[in-house]
Amino acid sequence: MKSYPDRAVVIRTWPLGESDRIVTLFTREHGKIRAVAKGVRGAKSRISGLIQPTSELDLLLYRGRELDVIQQASLLQAHLARVGVDPGQFGSALEWLEAIDNLTVDRHPDPVVYELMNRGLRLLADEPAPSLLGALLMRLLDIEGYAPNLSVCGLCGSAVGVFVGFDFASSAPRCSGCGGEPVGPAVFVKTASVLAHRVSEVLVDENVPSGREFEAFAIRLVKEVVGRGLRSTGVVASLLDAGPAQNDSC
Repeated sequence: MKSYPDRAVVIRTWPLGESDRIVTLFTREHGKIRAVAKGVRGAKSRISGLIQPTSELDLLLYRGRELDVIQQASLLQAHLARVGVDPGQFGSALEWLEAIDNLTVDRHPDPVVYELMNRGLRLLADEPAPSLLGALLMRLLDIEGYAPNLSVCGLCGSAVGVFVGFDFASSAPRCSGCGGEPVGPAVFVKTASVLAHRVSEVLVDENVPSGREFEAFAIRLVKEVVGRGLRSTGVVASLLDAGPAQNDSC
């Protein structure tokens, strides 16, 4: 049977012809797919308001040769696809979804990423914190196998414990004697906490400048990984491997 049900979050959309849209979806059972939403740009479409980035939908899809087709859609969670959302929060959500789009491969089911994606959208909508987006991006890098190794200097190999710089090309820290681009100590502390599954420690920090620096660091890491090219498949971790739920909000 070519028709199949699934849940999905809308990552992005763009016009196709006069009345249709192509939609990138991250589904719970089938991973990332691209589908056509026919007629949604028309005035009589009943689902045009649902096919919006960040919305979680209950879908019936038809498996096509190149693009699937959305046959039915109902709203499960609007997340940030609603009137009156803060533009900054919505921008962070789009950055989050773009990272998921860039770091995952098509039709590779990844329930851990699906759960993290929705949890991240809920937090970005309801409990935004200065370091939240940075923490989400670092968790995603960790799950997909691209997290930096902060145990030793990437150039001399010394385990100094305190790093002052970072080489983004090799995704490795640098000690004071080896240079690298300057990175504040708070960024290394936050990164280490996320990789040790202590995300709650990062989110309670209300310092906006350090949160923004951590966010910029994580965004730069994602862009460097994408620029180098992804592996053929992500590294799928189990929810149990993701650390104790009570200590890790992401």
